Amino acid sequence: MTEQLSNRVDQLANDLHRQGRVDELELELKKLSPDSLETHEQETWWHFYGITAFQGGRDQDALERFKEALKRFPESGQIRFSLGQQYLRTGDTEKAFKLFRNSLFPEISSAFALAEARYAYLWSRYDDGLTFIRPIFDAYKQVKILDDHFLYIRELPFFSRWWQHMAVFSVLSGDFQELETLTSLAMSTCCDYDFEHLQTELNAYRKYDPELLIPALEDQLRNLSKSNFPSGHTRMSIAVAKSRATTNLQAAEAFLSQIVVAEHDFAWLEDIRTLAMAEAADRFGDTEQENNLIENFLQRQPLLFEPDIALRFHLLKYQEKLKPRVTEQYLLATSPT
Repeated sequence: MTEQLSNRVDQLANDLHRQGRVDELELELKKLSPDSLETHEQETWWHFYGITAFQGGRDQDALERFKEALKRFPESGQIRFSLGQQYLRTGDTEKAFKLFRNSLFPEISSAFALAEARYAYLWSRYDDGLTFIRPIFDAYKQVKILDDHFLYIRELPFFSRWWQHMAVFSVLSGDFQELETLTSLAMSTCCDYDFEHLQTELNAYRKYDPELLIPALEDQLRNLSKSNFPSGHTRMSIAVAKSRATTNLQAAEAFLSQIVVAEHDFAWLEDIRTLAMAEAADRFGDTEQENNLIENFLQRQPLLFEPDIALRFHLLKYQEKLKPRVTEQYLLATSPT
């Protein structure tokens, strides 16, 4: 019921966002007396008070503020999530994941749940990753309709994105039983989704063979060519899949370099190209080129690609090579000097 009540702190934050004055939120919060607010507004005040320190890179301040917030509102899932995230930033991994395990959807938003899953991916905690996203499936079973727009207006992640997160943890753990069970259940209880393609994806990821997806992707590309929808995403996915089947570095680079990322395509497709070329250089033993490409990639994607994107572009297992470096740099970047 709390989210249905008027919330002056939320309104303040929304007004500042619309006016392009987000950097003034902390100052404006300090002008309010938390004790003069309603209980649900106090919870929001303390949460935002911690977030302003977090966003300002003041990790110790953020940690203390979120700890105080949780002391005052121990039942708040969003505060538990934020404190867990802050513990992760300050190097206390066990405390972080303990809080995440006690901050699950629908108590927290699906966006927070997917953020927890990304942390679980980066720190190779695959059981935790499944724990964080598993409850979202109950919402899909309840609504039954998996159309993207239908889910979006209900603040649920696209089913494809959720399913690919499940597939990530299945691929990395080597255990596909739960993914297969939930896929079958979705097919029998839900509608408005391309389940035939889903089966193709499941087979390709189970075998970790991107070539199995090429025919379906090429069909998708032909359909896109008949419309005005951007096709760079599909073209790059095909190019990466084909590059994986080559027998030399030059052939792999030829597939990857021929894709033009248009203005209306996702800009991060260029980073996909960079990472795919690094993977090819690794595969064919060109260590110097690989290291140069990795440096360029990490400057633009310091936390790697989100796990579902890495999976879709067949780069999930290659990112495993980079994860230790990324988590180490993450802690170095937030440790006190």
